[in-house]
Amino acid sequence: MRVLEGVRVLDLTHWWFGPYCTMLLGAMGADVIKVEPPWGEMIRFRPPLVRGANSNFVYFNRDKRSLTLNLKNPKAVQIVKDLAKISDIFVENFSPGTVDRLGVGYAAVSEVNPRIVYASLSGYGQDGPYRSRPSFDIVGQAMCGIMRLTGDIIDPKGPPVEVAEAIGDLIPALYATIGIMAGLRYRDLTGRGLRIDVAQTDTMIAMTPAIVLHTLAGMRPYERSLKFFTGVYGLFQASDGFVVMGAPMGSILDRLGEATGIGRIENERVVREWVRQRTVREVVDKLVEYSVPVAPVLAPEDVVKDPHVLARNMIIELEHPQTGRLRMPNFPLKFSEEIARVERPAPLLGQHNEEVLTGLLGYTPEQVSELKKEGVL
Repeated sequence: MRVLEGVRVLDLTHWWFGPYCTMLLGAMGADVIKVEPPWGEMIRFRPPLVRGANSNFVYFNRDKRSLTLNLKNPKAVQIVKDLAKISDIFVENFSPGTVDRLGVGYAAVSEVNPRIVYASLSGYGQDGPYRSRPSFDIVGQAMCGIMRLTGDIIDPKGPPVEVAEAIGDLIPALYATIGIMAGLRYRDLTGRGLRIDVAQTDTMIAMTPAIVLHTLAGMRPYERSLKFFTGVYGLFQASDGFVVMGAPMGSILDRLGEATGIGRIENERVVREWVRQRTVREVVDKLVEYSVPVAPVLAPEDVVKDPHVLARNMIIELEHPQTGRLRMPNFPLKFSEEIARVERPAPLLGQHNEEVLTGLLGYTPEQVSELKKEGVL
């Protein structure tokens, strides 16, 4: 049994932020109905396409059913409201105010279902002076300070550096999932639903502890490293690649001194020289022997072959109708009982139109066909 079996999600999201959140809900057993326009959400067709499929789309939208609706048509809006009546969760990541103009905002949806847990995902939130500004991952990264902090590692006087993956979408998506689960618990306790306002900037700021360092000590992490020696931590170049290690002051730093033969370590320079004279394998093996946190720096193509990753079942294969067998990350949490698992690939555009409308709302196949002719689907 998956923990969210019997929970229905109306998913009016696109790109990365919203779909990653609802993908997690789907893995936990929720019936996620992805509502997208008849022409498809934009990420479906973002190159490169492999046999017509986008890699991010097939990852972020697994365990979902696809329903196409043109929300500029009143009949489509009514279908959303009818589905909302029999749903538990509503997730949208339109610009603030858009769902109200479409007629499916929180006020309208909660009127037909007061128990709905309604999550609004956006760049800056539903209020505040920046609420109307559009946003992407990179905006969240810029606003929380992480780009400047990443650039500082390379050169404090150089440009900010964007984190390679879209953490400005993925981290907010995790917070959105936490909020939705809390909303379900609130509904269990009170019998009432609620609205959840999840902003990229808010959540990215919440995961940037350097803000506290600056507030308390008036410095950034790189300035702390220049002023104080607090251990050995970071990226190190070996003779044939790179490793990372972490040895804060105390017993771990002492063990690093023993492993390297350096003895008492008072700066990183001596460790860097030791690493530079050895291969990645030699460094990792020696430091693992002395229980010093260390790892090789893997490329994506290495990750999917790593024996520990495979032993933890973190890479799975799904049969997708367009791409065939496709490897992707598994749901990452392990439970003592199987309450979450990935079951089906991302849907084709409109694949479940008839299934959803006839199975949940009682439409006849003829009515579904007519709605398609009218441009509703």
